[in-house]
Amino acid sequence: MTSTSIRSLILFTVVAIAAVLTVVGFIRGFSLTLLIAGVASAATAAVSMYFFVPSMTEDELELEMAMKKLGGGEPPDKLRLVAIGELADLKHTFNEMTKQLGDRLRSLESENSRLELMMDNVADAIFVVNRYSEVTKVNDTATKMFGLGSNAVGRTFIDVIRDHEFDALVKACLASGTRQQGSVEIRSNRRFFEVTVTPPKNEPGAVVVVRDLTEIKRLERVRRDFVANISHELRTPLASLKLLAETLKGGAIEDQSVAADFLNRIEVETDKLTQMVRELGELSRIESGEAPLSKKPLDLGPFINKVTERMKPQSDRAELVLSVDVTPGLRPVQADADRIEQVLVNLLHNAIKFTPAGGRIIVSAYPKNGNAIEIAVKDTGIGISAEDLPRIFERFYKADKARGGGGTGLGLAIAKHIVKAHGGEIRAESVPGQGSTFYFTLPR
Repeated sequence: MTSTSIRSLILFTVVAIAAVLTVVGFIRGFSLTLLIAGVASAATAAVSMYFFVPSMTEDELELEMAMKKLGGGEPPDKLRLVAIGELADLKHTFNEMTKQLGDRLRSLESENSRLELMMDNVADAIFVVNRYSEVTKVNDTATKMFGLGSNAVGRTFIDVIRDHEFDALVKACLASGTRQQGSVEIRSNRRFFEVTVTPPKNEPGAVVVVRDLTEIKRLERVRRDFVANISHELRTPLASLKLLAETLKGGAIEDQSVAADFLNRIEVETDKLTQMVRELGELSRIESGEAPLSKKPLDLGPFINKVTERMKPQSDRAELVLSVDVTPGLRPVQADADRIEQVLVNLLHNAIKFTPAGGRIIVSAYPKNGNAIEIAVKDTGIGISAEDLPRIFERFYKADKARGGGGTGLGLAIAKHIVKAHGGEIRAESVPGQGSTFYFTLPR
């Protein structure tokens, strides 16, 4: 029976007792005083009982309010009831329930935090989508990999990624409930991805894992090109040596003038092979850190002037103007002078080789961002195409195959590693037909 029913019954009882006492008193002729006393006693008992019932009503209201707060999202640990009164057992049960619920929520929050930590620290992009292909979760790697904003969650997968090959794999997984896997190439920026879409157990939706293979593909291409280039670089001098040796063996050795010419050619080809082997070994030592730098304070003004004076005879023979523009008062840098000279000589040699007669080469040095000095070698030569420019620092890569003879294709690769070993950066800018500028920095 509810509290409202009990209170109604008490009121009815009070009225009934009063009515009975009135009738009985009227019939038996009780005195008015005795009648009033009887009615008052009955009323007093009824009122006492009436005010006893609300204590149960307040318990019920307290429980009802606590349940509403729990349903509204208030932390279970804050909903503690005092287990006294008629509903003390129920209150105690409620407290035990909220305690267990709080423990479970904390466990779920901890698991969710670990999951988010794992998702945000993996190298793969991860998307979680629901049955409608709407993104419900995305990790930091995905945000960075695809340049997403903060509003990716809640949008459809195709709206977020904007690629139909990605979306086709997701749709196939949602439709079939089976794992889907494939490779996707975005041709606009030549990026390669491996995509795996997996349906979660006993739950609609899918988990999309995307691995960026762009760098791996680039390294594979570099490796293939390296093997092809070194094979070509070795094949040419070896073929020449074989031909010269066979010619000499066939009788040319009897003609002293021809024999002397062939021997000179053999020496030249042998020098090329020796230079290639030496530069490969040097590059390997620099990359592996087995060629430590001997850093000392280096005053760049006099240093650059000395290197350009060394290269001036070559520029004069090529009918080029070689000049220097160094900002006065540059502070010395900590550098290995021999290694930096190797970098600068390589850049000047290339500028002289690829600049037509009458052109100009300028070597400059100036402060960069307050904590480095940038050295630039600018020429008015044939330039480098936009397609070749990103690859010119790869070993054996020659931007101009027709003009690439005479070098090993290792100079810029060595220069790059020397500069990086100093903590600097090297880059190039070029416009075909107008010239190129190579920059490298040295930290102060």
